[in-house]
Amino acid sequence: MSDPVTPAAPANRFRDSLSNGEFVLLVESSSPSLSNDPIAAGERLAAFEEAVLSVSNVNTALAVTDRYLSLDAWRAVEYANALREENRDRHVIYLSGRNTTGEELRQLSDAAAKSRLFNVVPVSGNCVPGDTLRECRKRVFSESVGVIRNLAERKEPFFLGGTTNPYAYTPFTMMGQYFKLVKKLNAGASFVVAQAGWDMQKLQSLRWYFSGRSLFYPMIARLVLLTPNLVEKILAGEYPGINISPDFQKILEKELRYSLNQFEAAQYRRLELQAAGCRLLGFSGIQLAGAETPGRAKIAAERIGNALREFNSFDSWLEEYNSYLARAEMSPFTGSFYLYDHTLRRAYPDEEIPVARDFGEPEITPGEKFRFKLRRFLFPHADRQRAESRRLLKKLFASCRGCSSCRLPKTEFICTEGCPKRLPNGPCGGVKPHGNCEIAPGECVHSRIVRLAHWNGTLPALEDEILDSGRDD
Repeated sequence: MSDPVTPAAPANRFRDSLSNGEFVLLVESSSPSLSNDPIAAGERLAAFEEAVLSVSNVNTALAVTDRYLSLDAWRAVEYANALREENRDRHVIYLSGRNTTGEELRQLSDAAAKSRLFNVVPVSGNCVPGDTLRECRKRVFSESVGVIRNLAERKEPFFLGGTTNPYAYTPFTMMGQYFKLVKKLNAGASFVVAQAGWDMQKLQSLRWYFSGRSLFYPMIARLVLLTPNLVEKILAGEYPGINISPDFQKILEKELRYSLNQFEAAQYRRLELQAAGCRLLGFSGIQLAGAETPGRAKIAAERIGNALREFNSFDSWLEEYNSYLARAEMSPFTGSFYLYDHTLRRAYPDEEIPVARDFGEPEITPGEKFRFKLRRFLFPHADRQRAESRRLLKKLFASCRGCSSCRLPKTEFICTEGCPKRLPNGPCGGVKPHGNCEIAPGECVHSRIVRLAHWNGTLPALEDEILDSGRDD
């Protein structure tokens, strides 16, 4: 009697391209408003697909985003059904946890598997522009770490990505992002997508940090093709996690005084230089936002392909990059923290692993130290007890909000329910460069946890365990 034959995994050209070291260009297409006619919306996506796949000088595909800036939108899984079935293994879809319960995520995952949309990037989701803190707290945010873990445990061959925001400029905000990304990789993510930005030193630091830890995962850098309208919205804070430095703002203001055609030409050239630099720094691809029409997407993709051929050495690229940007400072404030010295002087570290800069002594007030020690004394085993145990004391001394799974001993005795999105495993991509919350006043809960952990000598433990949500969806 012969052994049963295991069915072969379905073809996945996106996964294979990353595995084979082929540089990939993903062009974003945002899922449209629900008020759009579904047939017209499908035709638009089909036109995007045709335009992008017709580019011959670079390996192109689509990234269909999900509820990026609006709740009133088709889900990416639904919208992506307009893609040709034979091409779906080339494309990537996003799965937002914003206003999405666990049951809804399971239904969307089933729909993705049925449609053979296996390249999935789960994200927790940003607050809706204009949301108040109270409105944000009322929303459900299913954290991406848990969604990745759940999808990885399914029988379907999902190829999962994890996002991170490398544009953090305090050591504790930065390490919160890195630690959370490690959790995503441990949960089952197989590639990384970096948040959009213009600071190439931060992208290189991301690569060096993970390479130094022997975490060799394909990384995709998200880049933006700017328009005057988009510049205005970013400066107004309508795109959480995306920031423009004062120096870069001055450059853009100067370019905006030119004609529209000249401004557009300047943005295309900057995009070309960023794309070529990402490849030379070891990124596996880029994801392009801002190309809002099929024609514009095709032009951008072709120009990126040409730039990848134009620059085949790091030194020639760096000379042109520095000349074009006039050595503008891309960090958002004076005294910004960078993890390594000598970034953007060579593509890869020399023979030795680069040494990270010392974080210095964290600023911990006497009040913070006292409250930490008091909570540690009161709740040393809270994670092993019923969540409702000693709830009044937790409310008084740890700002407990009544969750169903206490995690205090694993989060420096700071309740992560204080996060407006109630994310247990680390900061969202919308955290501000200096460590403040996307929507609430003051420091991000997770930046504060990392800062206290550094003072307490327990920093490495923050990435050791994936924490479940403290609520029942």
